[in-house]
Amino acid sequence: MFARIAFDLPIPTEFTYAVPETLASTLQPGQRVRVPFRTTSRIGWCVALEESTEVQKVREISAVVDETPLLPEDLMQLASWIASYYVCSLGDVLQAMLPSGVRRRAPRVRRVVRTGTGQLERRAPAAQALLQALETFESPPTIAQLLRTAGVSRSALSTLERAGLACIEQMEQDDRLDAPAPAALEQPPRPEPAQAEVLAAVAPDLIAPSFRVHLVLGVTGSGKTEVYLRAIAECIRRGRQAIVLVPEIALTPQTVRRFRARFARVAVLHSAQTHKTRRREWKRIRRGEADVVVGPRSAVFAPVPALGLIVVDEEHENSFKQDQTPRYQARDVAVVRAQSAGCPVLLGSATPSLESYSNARAGRYTLHHLPRRVRGIPMPPVELVDMRGEKGRIFSTRLRLSVSEVLTDGGQVILFLNRRGFATVSVCRRCGHTLGCPHCSSMLVFHKRRRRTVCHLCGHECAVARKCSECFSEAIEFIGWGTERVAEEAAGAWPGARLQRIDSDSVRGPQLEAALDSFRHGETRILVGTQMLAKGHDFPNVRLVGIVNADTALHLPDFRANERTFQLVVQVSGRAGRSDRGGRVLVQTYNPDHYTLQAAATGDYEDFARRELEERELLGLPPARRAALMIVSAEQDDDAREAARAVHAAVVQEAQRLGVELRGPARAPIERVRGRWRWMLLALGERAGVLPALGRRAQKTRLSRKVDLVVDVDPAAVL
Repeated sequence: MFARIAFDLPIPTEFTYAVPETLASTLQPGQRVRVPFRTTSRIGWCVALEESTEVQKVREISAVVDETPLLPEDLMQLASWIASYYVCSLGDVLQAMLPSGVRRRAPRVRRVVRTGTGQLERRAPAAQALLQALETFESPPTIAQLLRTAGVSRSALSTLERAGLACIEQMEQDDRLDAPAPAALEQPPRPEPAQAEVLAAVAPDLIAPSFRVHLVLGVTGSGKTEVYLRAIAECIRRGRQAIVLVPEIALTPQTVRRFRARFARVAVLHSAQTHKTRRREWKRIRRGEADVVVGPRSAVFAPVPALGLIVVDEEHENSFKQDQTPRYQARDVAVVRAQSAGCPVLLGSATPSLESYSNARAGRYTLHHLPRRVRGIPMPPVELVDMRGEKGRIFSTRLRLSVSEVLTDGGQVILFLNRRGFATVSVCRRCGHTLGCPHCSSMLVFHKRRRRTVCHLCGHECAVARKCSECFSEAIEFIGWGTERVAEEAAGAWPGARLQRIDSDSVRGPQLEAALDSFRHGETRILVGTQMLAKGHDFPNVRLVGIVNADTALHLPDFRANERTFQLVVQVSGRAGRSDRGGRVLVQTYNPDHYTLQAAATGDYEDFARRELEERELLGLPPARRAALMIVSAEQDDDAREAARAVHAAVVQEAQRLGVELRGPARAPIERVRGRWRWMLLALGERAGVLPALGRRAQKTRLSRKVDLVVDVDPAAVL
């Protein structure tokens, strides 16, 4: 017998090894093995077993690492599709599917005793004492614990083993029973008519499980989560499990609270957990002890035994796209996995991605509308504030007055700016020199509290320059602003109001949840933050949202810039007016006539989508066509340029044969990152399958070891 072994290396093929007779009866696809590889040994994945091979010289597998397959057959098939579509090695995908806590060396185990089902005609007193002692333990005891409690010898346990009344198993030391369920689960509220209509349309696919993608276009506060909860309840009643994907770890705690209030068996998977916790949760899921799995994008790989539903909340979010190998889009992987499992998918958003909306218009997805907020609460009015006459002030007169009014009336305020730091540019007033990152094509951002200037691309940081490096003048000035400066300005403008800044510089992990709870309970009056505040949060007393600068993403050299701006403005605006006391939104901009902001102010998603889709069609850009981005990078600009030309020459004939348009090679908009110069080619094709084929052809280009090539199918951005 022979086995095909995949490694987590940038190698598109698997390797063939012989299976020794000692392992022939135990080895299965999905297990990891240790094999000789080149001049050392390496752990790889067994992905297939074969009775013959054409390979001439075959080395033997040294050992099997896992007692049983770590991944079931359906996830092995999904991994194969991901590797093929996203142009990466199968080993890389399998490694990404497995949580770090499971990938690490095998955890310490202990031998425990469980009750068996056998019969014993005559039970000796010692055996009887053992069985009685076994019943007193809430979880399986170790052999030593049981014998000590019963006060008997090891031979009495052996007697029970032979009779089948007790069995000894290996158990990881960190395995434990699931946390107890709440004393009483919440009763679901009565669904509103629009919610009931969506649920009625989804129900047939849950009752007689069948694949269909349902896109729920619901305004912020329209009760999309309640639709998810009720659909999941039906899924559980049918004896199946559900996976719920949320866009960020920051949203996981509040989502988990809502789901645990309704369901007794909820598991959580995300990268901020300890290795021990992730391993325990993953094993619970695989054993079928969790009805609902909640987590960000990697939770799409949760090994549930009987998948019945996948929910993707805020499906438009960029964070569902992995920015490292394997560069998968979790939303699309969810659709493929559900299709294989024969179950429905629920995609939800107030601002769906144009890809999903286009699929709904074409009839590939079923579109549902939740056009109004629950309980008849009106959407907050959105006002565009023209900043061109404000002479560089951070807060317009209109915003200052509005914040003061809301605070006086007992309300809360969110001030949003999707830019960290204090000042975005350090400039010499004498010669005009700006302080840039030595490794990237970006400005260093001044962080006042740390007294450091930082590159937000590569993380390079240095002390604040006292003199200009060009003219040695001390006339250094910091211009532009980020959340740190907005928070400082707000604290000065409203000194009596407790303020909290929320961005990745100021709060992390438990600190974030504590800060959000403080605001939720009314202890904090003003919240200043980045896109961490933009989605999912429900703060009933927020009566004003001020978007300090809506233009930060509007003019980026990326074809999704308008779409991202629209989504961000609408999502942030949705945090306001979620109670009967109402609310309003002020959007500060230097482009008040831009159609993206005009559409965001009215909240008319479908009007914006129609106009943007027409523009994309004219330009031949996604979703009118599928895209693959090829980025070539090197430490020397000339090397990157020549390599990009070589890749173009290698794929141009194949592109013509496949009907793919090639644009480039050209410098990437961000031309240098982490000391490497970047050139790009953009491939555009009508059919999804042709782009991976072109990407694999590009990877065969003979390039210098000094050059890196990245192939990104369905890129989230082209920067």
